Amino acid sequence: MFGNNNFDHTLSTTLIVSVVYPLGPAAIILMPMIIGGLIDGYGFTEQQAGTLASLEGVGVVIASIIAALWIRKVSWTSVLFAAFLTTGLLNLISANMSEYIPLLTIRFLTGISEGTLFAVTVAALGDNRKPDRAFGIAQAVQGIMMFAAFAAAPYLIKTWAVSGIFYVLSLASFLMMFSLFWFPARGIDHAERAGQIGRVQKGTALIWLGLFASVIFCINIFSFWAFIERIGLAAGLPSQTIGLALGASQLIAVAGAGLAALVSDRYGRALPLIIVGVGQVLVLWVLVGRFSSFTFFVGAGVFQALFMIGIAYQMGAIAKIDMAGKFLVLMTAAQGLGAAFGPSIAAAVISNSDYSRINLMAAVCCVISILMFLIVIYSSRAIAGSGVR
Repeated sequence: MFGNNNFDHTLSTTLIVSVVYPLGPAAIILMPMIIGGLIDGYGFTEQQAGTLASLEGVGVVIASIIAALWIRKVSWTSVLFAAFLTTGLLNLISANMSEYIPLLTIRFLTGISEGTLFAVTVAALGDNRKPDRAFGIAQAVQGIMMFAAFAAAPYLIKTWAVSGIFYVLSLASFLMMFSLFWFPARGIDHAERAGQIGRVQKGTALIWLGLFASVIFCINIFSFWAFIERIGLAAGLPSQTIGLALGASQLIAVAGAGLAALVSDRYGRALPLIIVGVGQVLVLWVLVGRFSSFTFFVGAGVFQALFMIGIAYQMGAIAKIDMAGKFLVLMTAAQGLGAAFGPSIAAAVISNSDYSRINLMAAVCCVISILMFLIVIYSSRAIAGSGVR
């Protein structure tokens, strides 16, 4: 239907994949505004809104796990067409639904559709000869798109309530269909790499450790990010300021993603991840209690920039030891688990509108995950002299 485009490592192909990439996690990234809209517009409790966010993440997880079975066997463009259509329709339905249980069900199904298209783009980026660079470019494109979405979100919510965000996500899904005329129909042939059985077996254990570390890292990210809008309100900041700051954070994140794309693995992967860990813990420490609008702007921006860098290097580390080319898509499952558990865990530790425990829990998860990834990186060097760093 859309041709049989071959995969290559050119910048043009990377950009096509990168344009599609943000649609998979878009709703999860926009979750602070969605949660705020559900609480203020529909009267949902914080626990109900957190559960809805978590269940959408569970849908992403399920789709990503299933994707490991088919990702190298079917046409990527055919799968993406079905995912774009389904995601667009489910967001339209979400925009016209305000009852808790029905909306919970629809968002779960939306998560499955989002996870499917997310898995395809992750596999395509991972097939690039320089995965750190490819993921950095994709994260940069995501930052630009999410900046626009966050900047528009307060006005959308003011005009159409939370339905406005769902309408935009629906429109984006339908527009993405045009990308299928250039999107590769399949990835590279991993048969030769997968034939190195000894390296596959050794690498698999490290991949699973990395997947677990990614779950913990994303619990850190999404537990804090899901309630960052509430944290800003509790600090006494105006909602318009918060929306602008969250939008600006996506633009600042572009710089982080661009840096990852530019530097690639020139300095290895350990040092960038250590910087990510230290930086995020500092942000979580600063954004506790009362703070200024400037502090919120800087903190949200730095947190997102470091998130972009962290994901790019984590994906690059796994891509380099994934000889079979099918485990990398499970990183989306790991990230989805983090997105699923994060908001619910965060909601559970809130006490009398005190959000400080979220920051503490997120900081602990951040440190643990970075330490685990350092084990993966240093251990992977012993598998082969392949430049895994």
